[in-house]
Amino acid sequence: MYKKKYGVLIIHGLTASPDTVREIEPSVKQLGVPYRMPTLRGHGARSPEALRGVTWHEWLSDAECALQDLLTESEKVIVIGHSMGGLVALNLAADSQGEIESLILVAAAVQPASPLAPGQPLHFLSPVVGKLLKKWDFPPVYADSALASGNPNYLWAPMDAVLSFLDFTGTTRTRLSHIQPPTLILQSRNDSLVAPVSANIIYNGISTPTEQKEIVWFEKTNHEMFRDCEREAVVDVIIKYIKQRIGAE
Repeated sequence: MYKKKYGVLIIHGLTASPDTVREIEPSVKQLGVPYRMPTLRGHGARSPEALRGVTWHEWLSDAECALQDLLTESEKVIVIGHSMGGLVALNLAADSQGEIESLILVAAAVQPASPLAPGQPLHFLSPVVGKLLKKWDFPPVYADSALASGNPNYLWAPMDAVLSFLDFTGTTRTRLSHIQPPTLILQSRNDSLVAPVSANIIYNGISTPTEQKEIVWFEKTNHEMFRDCEREAVVDVIIKYIKQRIGAE
């Protein structure tokens, strides 16, 4: 079977679905490359209850299955990960045997702004909070409040899934030095869910040569970078990068 040289894997975040990153799909289609946009376990259902009992191991496994499926059509894969999807992308790269051509990390959640997250002052309380609360609210966060009405994400998540996500952030940070592919990092200074310092943590932590990694900062958009007020600019930066990687004009 003839394979294309490159494919694109697009991974959504916690409480989200492919709809959250759908803004980039038409532009990827125009490139004429095979792509996948998997729905990670527990997501895209009628109720957030579908996330109960699901852990980051399942999310990573689902992405790995999508990667292997995409590799039946392409020799190398460019991975785009938003938020928790950025954690998945980083782990795919850490486990890669050379299949990952490059990474595009959009608001990758290596340092959540939550005080319960690893690296934050109240992280030691997370097991206690997990026993006291059954769920954690995720209200829409948009710089342009008018866009929040179309938010497709779950508005809450079971606490066990949230705690697994927090564990995933800490685990991912311990693996950054294993990551070597060229990497583009997009981060907003106005992100209220992922601390902007996440971009610097990734940049300084991965083993990618300096000339092959870059941070592009945004000033207005909040966490939903594919759906908020700077979404066109976000997509433009990503598509230009992909074109450079695949040698397209």
